[in-house]
Amino acid sequence: PMKAHLVHTEEMRFRAQAEDGPPILFDAGERSTRKGPSPMQGALLAAMGCTASDVVWILRKERVPFTSLEIEGDAQRATTDPKVFTEIHLHCRVYGDGVKESDVKRAIDLSLEKHCSVGIMLQRGGVRFVNTYEILPPG
Repeated sequence: PMKAHLVHTEEMRFRAQAEDGPPILFDAGERSTRKGPSPMQGALLAAMGCTASDVVWILRKERVPFTSLEIEGDAQRATTDPKVFTEIHLHCRVYGDGVKESDVKRAIDLSLEKHCSVGIMLQRGGVRFVNTYEILPPG
């Protein structure tokens, strides 16, 4: 089992820590005074981190000559409570010379369909994922 602990620190701020990992500050307060991601932003960041780790692992395993990866995330939410995610768009930028489009597409598809536990869990909850990508020279 995975274990975690959360403590209310002040206002709408909470310090969370998973097992022996470093603490994370979640802040569900007003945007203008936040000192950390909101819980929903945390969920989006988790999907991005899961996807990124899968894509990097798959590209390395396939010996694809990439130098770095960036992901931009955009989540749409329902307009009424509960304001769950309805769609997440992840745009991957893969940097490197000689990187084939087919390798990047395959890595992203494998992540979304087989490996990314966070993304698959969100999909099972009804969230639609849209993944796009571009390949750029190292820089």
